[in-house]
Amino acid sequence: MKVNEKKQWLELYEIAGKIEKVKPWKYFSDMDLFVYVSPKLNDIFYCCIMGNAGLHTGLNIYQGTQIHSYLSLVNNDYPETVVFNYQDCLSCVYLSKNETMPKNLEIIKVLGLSFKNTWISFERFEKGYEPSHINISQVEILIEVLNNFYEMFSKVINDNIKIDFENGNVFTRFYNDESKEYVDIIDKLMIPERKFGTVQISKEIEKDLKKLKLTNIELEYEFLNYFPVIIEENKTKDERYAYPLIRMIIDRKSGYILDQKFINMKDYKSREDYIVDSIDYLVKFFLRFGKPRCIYVRDEEAMIALKDLLDKTNIKVKVSSKLKNIDKMLTKLNEIL
Repeated sequence: MKVNEKKQWLELYEIAGKIEKVKPWKYFSDMDLFVYVSPKLNDIFYCCIMGNAGLHTGLNIYQGTQIHSYLSLVNNDYPETVVFNYQDCLSCVYLSKNETMPKNLEIIKVLGLSFKNTWISFERFEKGYEPSHINISQVEILIEVLNNFYEMFSKVINDNIKIDFENGNVFTRFYNDESKEYVDIIDKLMIPERKFGTVQISKEIEKDLKKLKLTNIELEYEFLNYFPVIIEENKTKDERYAYPLIRMIIDRKSGYILDQKFINMKDYKSREDYIVDSIDYLVKFFLRFGKPRCIYVRDEEAMIALKDLLDKTNIKVKVSSKLKNIDKMLTKLNEIL
């Protein structure tokens, strides 16, 4: 570890230690957000406090549009087999030594630090990958965000500031260019816009599909989530494992599996190419078996990806966080693997 990197790591552990001492989870729940607008990084960060319910204590830091993963978890009851697909953040957690990532234990040893009962661990959650340690760029981000969170939290406690979180308010800090200082305010939650792409089908395909009769079949279709299985060849340059995508289609009424496959993203140039291929797969399915009456998908992203195809063929689409037959199958696969 380089001298400058070691200095940054030590600074990060220092501010994390200060946060542990004031125990913000005793005062706030994971629904009470602290928001920091960074002038240096030109982005917005959302600090979610964990541990009020008595589970693991710490902070999850969501950057920009990552806040949508938090909101998705809050507003939906995803099954355990896919819930990790809706976690996208950096995390500072306080754990036992046995629960701390091996890589973090190595870093702690290199830094010459020691802990007794509670160990400080920094983790990275990103859709499509196993939970992993953070890199030096993320160390720099967390130093800035956690320092500002500590100051915000201290101000709220010391000044006895009341925040109506239940009515959508948050405590926000931003830098005022005119006064050249940080300003703390109570404001409504600001959420960056998130855009998903819709795959446009050709007029030829539309024409062919319109000739098909509408059946009474209802389908469950999963194609944008990953399955948590470690495959050695999927190890990345930064020592993380990429998970394979699930592509599965099941008859909703009978529970009969019509197709299932693990997809390696290395087989595609981009996620967009994979989505186009998944739409093409569905078109071929329709041409072979007829148009279903309705398709159930897991989330908004999947619904929007299919929107043009389903609108032009008069097929209903329903979004459900739980896909009963697919979830049963994923649970079985999880037990086997």
